[in-house]
Amino acid sequence: MTGQVPFGWRQAEGWLILSGGAHYLSEIRAMALSRCNPGADIACISQADAMGDALMDDLAELGAPTGYHIDLAEHDNNQIYERITSAGMIVIEAHCADSLRLALSQTAVHALKQALSGGTLILCEGAAAGLFGAHRLSAEDGLMRGLNFVQGAVILPADADSSDYAARLVQGALPEVAVIGLARGSALALGPGGQLETWGNRDVTIRLGALQPQESARAEAG
Repeated sequence: MTGQVPFGWRQAEGWLILSGGAHYLSEIRAMALSRCNPGADIACISQADAMGDALMDDLAELGAPTGYHIDLAEHDNNQIYERITSAGMIVIEAHCADSLRLALSQTAVHALKQALSGGTLILCEGAAAGLFGAHRLSAEDGLMRGLNFVQGAVILPADADSSDYAARLVQGALPEVAVIGLARGSALALGPGGQLETWGNRDVTIRLGALQPQESARAEAG
């Protein structure tokens, strides 16, 4: 997006990649791998073993080294923290944002922030991407507080139900925030030093609320 971006994100050494949805051998996953140090540990957070296994197989096909799963149900908080912060790249995927949010403990969220600050690339796919704004749209409870990795924004991935209606709902309730829409096959990449890029099909839209210019802007960046 040209001009001043109407939202902010955590200043860190790593990249936060918000993807509208995952698919096999995706360009977005390949680009994420290309931004990591060669041989970096690759980890995944997934709600189902089958999803996680398919994800790791796909990353291996794209040239990633052998990775590991992060079990959010692990009772040892120190182990969760260590496995998250030691990864060079973390892929987070989910079918349901609400259940993923319940599974993410305070320790896990803190570890993700520390990992990003230290240079880890975090790729959030589909429903998982919706958790990382200042607010999130819950299928069960409506608008709720998000993880706030992206400040001043609500993120609507491609699999959000009735995304146009959802965007209008958010803008009506939170006119001060930007609504970031992510189409499947497209991603918004937020990097250190204010770097912003669009990846894949680059179909990323930013809707501005009532307290900002009444236009819907398409993100245009590297």
